[in-house]
Amino acid sequence: MTPGSARPPVVPELLTTVRIPERFSPSGFHALERCPLSQLHGLGEAERLPPNPAALLGTVLHETVARLARAGPHDVTEVFNEVLQTTEEAARMLWPQAGLVPLRRAVGRTVWRKGQARLLAWASGAARHASPSRRAPPRDLLGDRDPRIPTGRERRLEVPELRLTGRPDLIERIGAEVHVTDLKSGVTTRGGRPSLPLSQQLWLYATMLETLEPGLRVRLWLHGSDRVEVPWGEPERADTRARLEDLLVRFPSGRPVEAAAVAVPGPHCGACPVRHRCPGYRSRAVSWWGQTSVEGPVAPYDVWGEVRGRHSPADPTDDRTALRDEAGRTVLISGAARWSFLPGERAWFFGLRPDETMPMHGKWVHPRSFRIPHVDVDGVGIQGVYRSRQ
Repeated sequence: MTPGSARPPVVPELLTTVRIPERFSPSGFHALERCPLSQLHGLGEAERLPPNPAALLGTVLHETVARLARAGPHDVTEVFNEVLQTTEEAARMLWPQAGLVPLRRAVGRTVWRKGQARLLAWASGAARHASPSRRAPPRDLLGDRDPRIPTGRERRLEVPELRLTGRPDLIERIGAEVHVTDLKSGVTTRGGRPSLPLSQQLWLYATMLETLEPGLRVRLWLHGSDRVEVPWGEPERADTRARLEDLLVRFPSGRPVEAAAVAVPGPHCGACPVRHRCPGYRSRAVSWWGQTSVEGPVAPYDVWGEVRGRHSPADPTDDRTALRDEAGRTVLISGAARWSFLPGERAWFFGLRPDETMPMHGKWVHPRSFRIPHVDVDGVGIQGVYRSRQ
């Protein structure tokens, strides 16, 4: 070992078996269809790879929006700072080595300013679209029965027969209709149409409401800087029912399943916080490293293999570490010398940055020269560095 250098933690075991939950959430349904393991893994936050700082900022913005919507007129900056402090304290405890705190520095000046602009745009839009307080009908108009549909902000909605549970941002009864609003601090439309993944989440809420109260008229809204109605008719109803039924048949409640059988590796793996423990990703990614593309990166910027030592031991200015990766390539990683690896030990790096021009002449490849990202330059820190078990 090099004196004064740190030993990385042992790489966690691959997931082998996961258990199907009793309930699913509409908010995670799109990801569940795309790759079931991304939602079924059962890992706690501290067991996952740290999030991208920009994604963490998005979480802060959404929570700020939700609090402002619940509390009514408040100082936007004050609420944002309260949420930011809570989030940073949690991130410091969960991922102490990830460089996520302070978040303002981690995301960089440009991303920070854009986030602030999005928040102010939402607040301005909320003020323009503010409506009088809407209450549910008096109890006597509902008859003697208790309403099965809760109204208000972030009220739990649960339909056991559909195995769905969630908390819509807002449920309102307006006359004979029930309106469901999902608050978003970011982009809600694509090409002038409501975002499909966001729409599908709201379609599931509508399906839940219609199951609780057959014949109910439901209207759906995405509320970002603008308020956009999401279409809900027979085509959307049939599509949602079919997708839901297919998923429930595939995943019976409580059944243990092999993690490898429910992992669906693909372009989405780069944003997955459990890819370091995913048997599908760890086995498929190596084959991606030799591919080329004219459309975009061929694989996440991760690499693993046998450590060969310093690239130029005689040159103290060259801090690159040589790695014989799983695909048989010689890979150089700048900045990896801060960790100590034993001769012949295997190492895993998740969340690197290319140290070469990408793409090269219009062609994307998986790099052979990486660097450890730095939050002040990249707006993201290294997600994970591990060593093999002795």
